Amino acid sequence: MINYYETAILENEHLYGPGKRLIIWVQGCSLRCDGCVNEHLWSFDIRKNIAVGALMEMLDDSIEGITLHGGEPLDQSEELFELCKRAKKYNKTIILFTGYKKVELEAVKLKLWNLADIVVCGRFEKEKVRYNLQFKGSTNQRVITHKGQYKKYRCHNGKQVALLDVEKNGAISVKGFLTEDIKKIYNGLVVM
Repeated sequence: MINYYETAILENEHLYGPGKRLIIWVQGCSLRCDGCVNEHLWSFDIRKNIAVGALMEMLDDSIEGITLHGGEPLDQSEELFELCKRAKKYNKTIILFTGYKKVELEAVKLKLWNLADIVVCGRFEKEKVRYNLQFKGSTNQRVITHKGQYKKYRCHNGKQVALLDVEKNGAISVKGFLTEDIKKIYNGLVVM
């Protein structure tokens, strides 16, 4: 079972990767970077559990791939590896957002890293924050395009940094980066 906070099907290349994607925000992070916008995802307390099969049912032909976000996906590498291995059989792409660097990984985490088409890696450093970077929150982070159809993919900085969602009940959430301008719009947003 995968412990997660939220799933969504989104199309926003600047934030989550090319094409229509199943985004999975996992619950739990052992790295806990200072200034992280997803601090609410640090706790390993079970938020929601979902089986790999249930996630696979969400992957219809219109979805290009899966984006693993966090929390810290590599803290659940065994379960997520099984999901991604199955998704690859259906030619789905994998994008992994992680605070780890490759040299820090042991076998199971490395297997998931190596399965990904794009890896966004490195700890978030609030002193190096830039809101216009594609995929990255701080300039020290790296975007590695090491395999598959995205092998020659190049990032395009300077675009949209956040998606605001207004639910039917009036609740507002932000996916992306909580900039000072967005904070002014609404204090207390949930950021993903």
